[in-house]
Amino acid sequence: MAEPRKEWRLNLTPRFTVLQLGEYSVLEDGPRETLLRNMKYERLAPSLIYRKVYAAITAFLVHPLRDSRILIACREDLERTRDSAELPRQRENASYALNALDAFERSANHVRMGNVTFAVAPPATYLRIEDVKVSVQPSALILVARSRGSDLVGALIVDAAKGAELRTEAARERATQAMKNAAILLHQHVVAQHDGMGVKPSCEHAIVFHSHRQQTESAPSSHRRELRNLTACCRSIADRWDRIVPPPKFDIERAYVRR
Repeated sequence: MAEPRKEWRLNLTPRFTVLQLGEYSVLEDGPRETLLRNMKYERLAPSLIYRKVYAAITAFLVHPLRDSRILIACREDLERTRDSAELPRQRENASYALNALDAFERSANHVRMGNVTFAVAPPATYLRIEDVKVSVQPSALILVARSRGSDLVGALIVDAAKGAELRTEAARERATQAMKNAAILLHQHVVAQHDGMGVKPSCEHAIVFHSHRQQTESAPSSHRRELRNLTACCRSIADRWDRIVPPPKFDIERAYVRR
Protein backbone atom coordinates (compact mmCIF):
# COMPACT_ATOMS: atom_id res chain seq x y z
CA MET A 1 0.00 0.00 0.00
CA ALA A 2 1.32 3.42 -0.95
CA GLU A 3 2.23 5.77 1.85
CA PRO A 4 -0.31 8.58 2.34
CA ARG A 5 0.63 11.86 0.66
CA LYS A 6 2.16 14.24 3.18
CA GLU A 7 0.13 17.40 3.77
CA TRP A 8 1.45 18.56 7.15
CA ARG A 9 4.61 19.18 9.14
CA LEU A 10 4.38 18.66 12.89
CA ASN A 11 7.00 20.70 14.74
CA LEU A 12 7.59 19.07 18.13
CA THR A 13 9.60 22.07 19.33
CA PRO A 14 8.86 25.74 18.62
CA ARG A 15 10.52 27.32 15.60
CA PHE A 16 10.09 30.88 14.35
CA THR A 17 11.90 33.22 12.01
CA VAL A 18 12.78 36.67 13.30
CA LEU A 19 9.99 38.13 11.15
CA GLN A 20 7.44 35.66 12.51
CA LEU A 21 8.47 36.30 16.11
CA GLY A 22 8.31 40.04 15.49
CA GLU A 23 4.76 39.62 14.18
CA TYR A 24 3.74 37.33 17.05
CA SER A 25 5.01 39.80 19.63
CA VAL A 26 2.48 42.49 18.61
CA LEU A 27 -0.60 40.30 18.15
CA GLU A 28 -3.56 40.08 20.51
CA ASP A 29 -4.46 36.78 22.18
CA GLY A 30 -6.80 35.42 19.50
CA PRO A 31 -4.47 35.91 16.53
CA ARG A 32 -1.58 34.64 18.66
CA GLU A 33 -3.42 31.36 19.25
CA THR A 34 -3.99 30.98 15.50
CA LEU A 35 -0.37 31.73 14.64
CA LEU A 36 0.90 29.29 17.27
CA ARG A 37 -1.33 26.50 15.96
CA ASN A 38 -0.23 27.17 12.39
CA MET A 39 3.42 27.16 13.45
CA LYS A 40 3.17 23.81 15.25
CA TYR A 41 0.88 22.14 12.73
CA GLU A 42 2.23 23.47 9.45
CA ARG A 43 0.18 22.95 6.35
CA LEU A 44 2.54 21.99 3.53
CA ALA A 45 1.93 24.22 0.55
CA PRO A 46 3.70 24.40 -2.79
CA SER A 47 6.68 26.72 -2.56
CA LEU A 48 6.01 30.24 -3.79
CA ILE A 49 9.58 30.14 -5.17
CA TYR A 50 10.37 33.28 -3.24
CA ARG A 51 13.79 31.73 -2.70
CA LYS A 52 14.68 32.69 -6.29
CA VAL A 53 13.65 36.27 -5.57
CA TYR A 54 15.62 36.40 -2.32
CA ALA A 55 18.70 34.93 -4.00
CA ALA A 56 18.49 37.59 -6.73
CA ILE A 57 18.02 40.36 -4.14
CA THR A 58 21.12 39.24 -2.27
CA ALA A 59 23.17 39.00 -5.46
CA PHE A 60 21.98 42.48 -6.49
CA LEU A 61 22.79 44.05 -3.12
CA VAL A 62 26.30 42.61 -2.82
CA HIS A 63 27.26 43.37 -6.43
CA PRO A 64 29.56 46.44 -6.41
CA LEU A 65 27.64 48.05 -9.28
CA ARG A 66 24.11 46.95 -8.26
CA ASP A 67 23.83 45.25 -11.64
CA SER A 68 20.18 45.36 -12.73
CA ARG A 69 20.82 42.40 -15.05
CA ILE A 70 20.67 40.17 -11.96
CA LEU A 71 17.05 41.14 -11.36
CA ILE A 72 16.26 40.94 -15.07
CA ALA A 73 17.59 37.37 -15.22
CA CYS A 74 15.46 36.43 -12.23
CA ARG A 75 12.41 37.96 -13.88
CA GLU A 76 13.00 36.02 -17.09
CA ASP A 77 13.42 32.77 -15.14
CA LEU A 78 10.17 33.32 -13.24
CA GLU A 79 8.31 34.25 -16.41
CA ARG A 80 9.47 31.03 -18.07
CA THR A 81 8.32 29.11 -15.01
CA ARG A 82 4.94 30.83 -15.11
CA ASP A 83 4.44 30.36 -18.85
CA SER A 84 5.40 26.68 -18.80
CA ALA A 85 3.38 25.79 -15.71
CA GLU A 86 0.94 22.93 -16.16
CA LEU A 87 -1.17 23.65 -13.08
CA PRO A 88 -3.00 26.86 -12.11
CA ARG A 89 -1.36 26.83 -8.65
CA GLN A 90 2.11 26.73 -10.23
CA ARG A 91 1.26 29.75 -12.38
CA GLU A 92 -0.09 31.58 -9.34
CA ASN A 93 3.07 30.84 -7.36
CA ALA A 94 5.28 32.21 -10.13
CA SER A 95 3.04 35.29 -10.38
CA TYR A 96 3.34 35.91 -6.63
CA ALA A 97 7.12 35.69 -6.89
CA LEU A 98 7.09 38.11 -9.83
CA ASN A 99 5.01 40.55 -7.80
CA ALA A 100 7.56 40.33 -4.99
CA LEU A 101 10.37 41.03 -7.46
CA ASP A 102 8.42 43.98 -8.89
CA ALA A 103 7.99 45.45 -5.41
CA PHE A 104 11.70 45.21 -4.67
CA GLU A 105 12.65 46.81 -7.98
CA ARG A 106 10.29 49.71 -7.32
CA SER A 107 11.53 50.19 -3.80
CA ALA A 108 15.25 49.39 -4.09
CA ASN A 109 16.18 53.06 -3.82
CA HIS A 110 14.61 53.12 -0.35
CA VAL A 111 17.17 50.62 0.95
CA ARG A 112 19.95 52.45 2.80
CA MET A 113 22.86 52.00 0.41
CA GLY A 114 24.85 55.17 1.05
CA ASN A 115 28.25 54.84 2.78
CA VAL A 116 27.81 51.13 3.43
CA THR A 117 29.10 47.95 1.85
CA PHE A 118 26.88 44.92 1.51
CA ALA A 119 28.45 41.48 1.85
CA VAL A 120 27.14 37.94 1.53
CA ALA A 121 25.76 36.73 4.86
CA PRO A 122 26.65 33.26 6.19
CA PRO A 123 24.03 30.49 6.03
CA ALA A 124 21.03 30.71 8.33
CA THR A 125 21.78 30.37 12.01
CA TYR A 126 19.60 30.28 15.10
CA LEU A 127 19.06 32.28 18.22
CA ARG A 128 17.80 30.08 21.03
CA ILE A 129 15.56 32.11 23.32
CA GLU A 130 13.80 30.31 26.17
CA ASP A 131 13.69 27.00 24.25
CA VAL A 132 12.43 28.68 21.08
CA LYS A 133 14.59 28.25 17.98
CA VAL A 134 14.61 31.57 16.11
CA SER A 135 15.97 31.33 12.56
CA VAL A 136 18.00 34.28 11.28
CA GLN A 137 18.91 34.55 7.59
CA PRO A 138 19.99 38.08 6.63
CA SER A 139 19.68 39.11 3.01
CA ALA A 140 23.12 40.69 3.38
CA LEU A 141 25.65 41.83 5.93
CA ILE A 142 26.25 45.57 6.24
CA LEU A 143 29.79 46.87 6.72
CA VAL A 144 30.59 50.49 7.51
CA ALA A 145 34.23 51.63 7.42
CA ARG A 146 35.18 54.40 9.86
CA SER A 147 38.33 56.52 9.99
CA ARG A 148 38.24 56.46 13.78
CA GLY A 149 37.23 53.64 16.05
CA SER A 150 36.15 50.19 15.03
CA ASP A 151 34.32 49.60 11.78
CA LEU A 152 30.60 48.94 12.16
CA VAL A 153 28.75 45.78 11.22
CA GLY A 154 25.06 45.15 10.82
CA ALA A 155 22.69 43.13 8.67
CA LEU A 156 19.70 43.61 6.40
CA ILE A 157 16.60 41.47 6.03
CA VAL A 158 14.44 42.22 3.00
CA ASP A 159 10.84 41.13 3.54
CA ALA A 160 9.46 40.66 0.04
CA ALA A 161 6.17 39.03 1.03
CA LYS A 162 3.21 41.35 0.61
CA GLY A 163 1.05 40.45 3.58
CA ALA A 164 -2.30 42.00 4.43
CA GLU A 165 -3.09 45.59 3.52
CA LEU A 166 -2.79 47.92 6.50
CA ARG A 167 -5.99 49.91 6.56
CA THR A 168 -5.87 51.54 9.99
CA GLU A 169 -3.35 53.56 11.95
CA ALA A 170 -3.37 50.91 14.68
CA ALA A 171 -2.47 48.20 12.14
CA ARG A 172 0.35 50.36 10.78
CA GLU A 173 1.70 50.96 14.29
CA ARG A 174 1.64 47.21 15.04
CA ALA A 175 3.43 46.44 11.78
CA THR A 176 6.08 49.04 12.52
CA GLN A 177 6.66 47.65 16.01
CA ALA A 178 6.84 44.11 14.61
CA MET A 179 9.57 45.24 12.21
CA LYS A 180 11.46 46.97 15.02
CA ASN A 181 11.25 43.85 17.17
CA ALA A 182 12.55 41.73 14.29
CA ALA A 183 15.40 44.22 13.85
CA ILE A 184 16.25 43.90 17.56
CA LEU A 185 16.53 40.12 17.13
CA LEU A 186 18.63 40.66 14.02
CA HIS A 187 20.96 42.88 16.05
CA GLN A 188 21.28 40.16 18.70
CA HIS A 189 22.29 37.79 15.92
CA VAL A 190 24.93 40.22 14.66
CA VAL A 191 26.31 40.64 18.20
CA ALA A 192 26.52 36.86 18.64
CA GLN A 193 28.19 36.33 15.26
CA HIS A 194 30.76 39.14 15.48
CA ASP A 195 31.64 39.35 19.16
CA GLY A 196 35.42 39.72 19.53
CA MET A 197 36.04 40.09 15.77
CA GLY A 198 37.30 43.68 15.83
CA VAL A 199 34.10 45.30 14.58
CA LYS A 200 31.29 47.01 16.46
CA PRO A 201 27.71 45.73 15.98
CA SER A 202 25.51 48.70 15.13
CA CYS A 203 21.83 48.96 16.05
CA GLU A 204 21.35 51.56 13.32
CA HIS A 205 22.52 49.02 10.75
CA ALA A 206 20.35 46.12 11.93
CA ILE A 207 17.64 46.78 9.36
CA VAL A 208 14.37 45.18 8.28
CA PHE A 209 13.04 46.44 4.95
CA HIS A 210 9.49 45.71 3.75
CA SER A 211 9.62 46.20 0.02
CA HIS A 212 5.87 46.37 -0.67
CA ARG A 213 5.38 49.12 1.92
CA GLN A 214 8.77 50.69 1.15
CA GLN A 215 9.30 50.80 4.90
CA THR A 216 12.61 50.52 6.72
CA GLU A 217 13.06 50.00 10.45
CA SER A 218 16.26 49.64 12.49
CA ALA A 219 16.84 48.29 15.96
CA PRO A 220 16.43 51.12 18.48
CA SER A 221 19.65 52.01 20.28
CA SER A 222 17.88 51.44 23.60
CA HIS A 223 15.81 48.25 23.44
CA ARG A 224 16.20 46.44 26.76
CA ARG A 225 12.47 46.60 27.50
CA GLU A 226 11.56 45.27 24.05
CA LEU A 227 14.11 42.48 24.35
CA ARG A 228 12.66 41.49 27.74
CA ASN A 229 9.21 41.39 26.15
CA LEU A 230 10.48 39.21 23.29
CA THR A 231 12.10 36.86 25.79
CA ALA A 232 8.82 36.69 27.71
CA CYS A 233 7.00 35.89 24.44
CA CYS A 234 9.38 33.00 23.82
CA ARG A 235 8.94 31.75 27.38
CA SER A 236 5.17 31.77 26.88
CA ILE A 237 5.47 30.01 23.51
CA ALA A 238 7.66 27.26 24.97
CA ASP A 239 5.29 26.81 27.92
CA ARG A 240 2.20 26.51 25.73
CA TRP A 241 3.67 24.49 22.85
CA ASP A 242 2.82 21.00 24.11
CA ARG A 243 -0.75 22.05 24.90
CA ILE A 244 -1.59 23.43 21.45
CA VAL A 245 -4.64 21.60 20.11
CA PRO A 246 -4.33 20.40 16.49
CA PRO A 247 -6.72 21.74 13.87
CA PRO A 248 -9.72 19.50 13.09
CA LYS A 249 -8.34 18.25 9.75
CA PHE A 250 -4.87 17.38 11.04
CA ASP A 251 -3.86 13.79 10.23
CA ILE A 252 -0.66 12.45 11.81
CA GLU A 253 -0.46 9.80 9.08
CA ARG A 254 -0.06 12.60 6.54
CA ALA A 255 2.51 14.57 8.53
CA TYR A 256 6.27 14.83 8.61
CA VAL A 257 7.53 15.09 12.18
CA ARG A 258 10.32 17.58 12.88
CA ARG A 259 12.04 17.78 16.24
